[in-house]
Amino acid sequence: MEGKKAVISVTDHGFLYGDAVYETMRTVDGKVWLFDEHIKRFESSAKVVGLKIPYKKIEIYDQIVSLIKKNRLTEARIRITLSRGSNELDFGPAKNPTFLIEAKKLTFPPKELYEKGISAVTFEIERPMAQIKTTSMLPSILAYQYATKKKAHEAFLVDHRGRITEGSMSNVFFVRRGKVITPKKYILEGTVRKLIIKQTRAKQTTVKYRDLPKMDEAFISSTTKGIMPVTRINGKKVGDGKVGPITKKLLSNL
Repeated sequence: MEGKKAVISVTDHGFLYGDAVYETMRTVDGKVWLFDEHIKRFESSAKVVGLKIPYKKIEIYDQIVSLIKKNRLTEARIRITLSRGSNELDFGPAKNPTFLIEAKKLTFPPKELYEKGISAVTFEIERPMAQIKTTSMLPSILAYQYATKKKAHEAFLVDHRGRITEGSMSNVFFVRRGKVITPKKYILEGTVRKLIIKQTRAKQTTVKYRDLPKMDEAFISSTTKGIMPVTRINGKKVGDGKVGPITKKLLSNL
């Protein structure tokens, strides 16, 4: 069914309260990339908010593949969403949960952004229950709006203790003295993030806002964008303002 024709009740908890979880995936060479890792996180998110997934893993996979074929997509961006459905004021077990799968053409940012790097800004805000992928995304939305207003491509969230946590729509990494580091706590642990940590032996640690000028390289990661270099933060150059050697190596490997 076309997205414009799909109907969800105005009493759905996902609409009324952001009482829903979701997961975004993509295909690589026509196959769903890191499916098991994404479903594992989806199951974890659902468990935290007390939602039971109405389908088995293999059934979800088959539905995704079928949808991709029906839409005749070569490479796809996939999103699965699960809400408590129309459950009145009951936040217990869902009587009729809403389960949705979307598949759209996968598009990437312009190639020049990967070659020259993007700009980022910092934004003081914290995302509650950051470890789960919930549709309650207002903190991320406000951060992204701020980035857009400042004509930047991404916003790095900074908590009340001055710690960098994550991007509004991504995980963040830095390179200092040849070592890759990434924030450890109060983040959504991305699937691509885990690959990067394994490949680079990145250190998960506290990254302070005040230490940003000391970084030699910076980049972000997400399922749909992959790795994107960050060459400016708050209008100032990261390192020499060019895509660094470690970031370039990762771009060629992932």
